[in-house]
Amino acid sequence: MARLAVRGEELIVELTWWEKITARHTDVRVPLAAVEKVTVERDWRRAVRGEPSRGVWIGDLLHLGVRNVSEQAEVRDFVAIRPRRGPVARVDLRPAASPFARVAVSDRVPQATAATVRTAVSHHLLAPTGSGCADPAPARRRRPAWLPGRSPAPAPPAGI
Repeated sequence: MARLAVRGEELIVELTWWEKITARHTDVRVPLAAVEKVTVERDWRRAVRGEPSRGVWIGDLLHLGVRNVSEQAEVRDFVAIRPRRGPVARVDLRPAASPFARVAVSDRVPQATAATVRTAVSHHLLAPTGSGCADPAPARRRRPAWLPGRSPAPAPPAGI
């Protein structure tokens, strides 16, 4: 099942192998700077617009691929929706800064996903350019001070 992820300065729609084949598209990558609005739609129909272009469209089962919203302006949306799975995370984008105007993905916890994307976008907007704050290095894992079966305190002197 497709999911939204934030890595560095990109919003990525990660597709499973069969979704890539079905949609005839690789993972969708969009710069965080292009994100305009992130919402959760309870009704999946509100997130889908335009005419099907490339992908698979099966009634109330699966909507996966690219949709043409406007032929004159070449505005396109990417959707990965399973209507029976519930709410949809919808990300509206600036078409000038990204290949799509909207990305809509079915998610098991769309509120948490939308909050994660919003947080990443706000951190991206607040971080000064070139500061390296947008993609911090992961923290090193600390080893425990003691290992199971060993006392964390030093052994008492032998004469006491």
